[in-house]
Amino acid sequence: MTVLGSPAPVPVAEVFDGPVSITPTGPYAGAVSVTSSPAWYDDLCSCLQVDLVHVLRLGGWDPLQALGSGWRLRAVPEDCEPVEFFHPAGDDLASSFGVYHPLTLRWHRPADDEEAHDQVAAALADGIVPIVSVDNYHLPFRPAYHDVHAGHLLMVTGYDPATRSYQVLDPMPPAYRGPLPRDVLARSRASANPDDGSDPFFAGSGPARRWLEVRLEGPQPEPTWDWLRTALRTNVESLRGAEGDGLPALAAYFDALPRAVAAEGAAPLLRTYRIGWPAQAEAGLHARFLAEAARRLGRHRLAEAGRAVELVSHSWTGVRISAAHGEENPEEAARQVVEHGRTLLRGYEAALYAVESALDRP
Repeated sequence: MTVLGSPAPVPVAEVFDGPVSITPTGPYAGAVSVTSSPAWYDDLCSCLQVDLVHVLRLGGWDPLQALGSGWRLRAVPEDCEPVEFFHPAGDDLASSFGVYHPLTLRWHRPADDEEAHDQVAAALADGIVPIVSVDNYHLPFRPAYHDVHAGHLLMVTGYDPATRSYQVLDPMPPAYRGPLPRDVLARSRASANPDDGSDPFFAGSGPARRWLEVRLEGPQPEPTWDWLRTALRTNVESLRGAEGDGLPALAAYFDALPRAVAAEGAAPLLRTYRIGWPAQAEAGLHARFLAEAARRLGRHRLAEAGRAVELVSHSWTGVRISAAHGEENPEEAARQVVEHGRTLLRGYEAALYAVESALDRP
């Protein structure tokens, strides 16, 4: 099976009796081909951000602009699903990704294996790259194979019924691009991802055959200074808690953490490690976007703001690592997390000041 140069996609209403793969048509007109797209990876990002970068790039968009121009910090929900791709926005991912873009992000939840396969094949025929939820335990190319259960994401880029195999792309190290038998992917998607003690952070919630549809609904906005200035002002307002999220919610979370640990033991610390990942990743993406915008627009204060935001992303490391190692002495770990959290909050405030300073002065 090939992806580049394959036949035109089979209409959704027809039987899938031949290879189905994404081609540069429909929402992916002018796209970078899957086979030639270099693997993109960032240490601060989870499989959610990394896969979104690839899918947006296949659509011909600048993924750094799409994912990095907005900067949000959502209030922590009570239910923090133990998967690598957890996000506090839940099903409303478009409120945090592609904030200023015509982008639809929609989770699908098929009822069984057959429907799960049919939906993926139909999406491919429609020019959509499905991002599917899996359990690493069942994937031969993952280091966790038959060792560790963990909720993960990968992209499906094609399917060949003659060999009953998908083409998949998983940029997360060690990274894999190639075939995967249909029954293997089905087993991974339907796994219970049991909390058997093999992974304290990302086991205990099954993939449930979920897959994420990423649909580009129009052209990407031109990143002019006027457009960017409006976006940055809106980011600052959101982070300051204009909508009930942002820094006030994060400060309240750190204030409540010692009491939560006293009542529940280490469980709130494990949640803290998990919830910090999307916030850390998105600060890192915003920092990279600001640095690139500063270079392109010749606005040096944007570069300074980007550096301040980068410090925020790295400040999450102290919070997350202290939380991750808190099972032996949860009370002491909570104290350390709160201390790191105060540093983090100061970093956010400094970053917002730097962004505001860059709005009216080059």
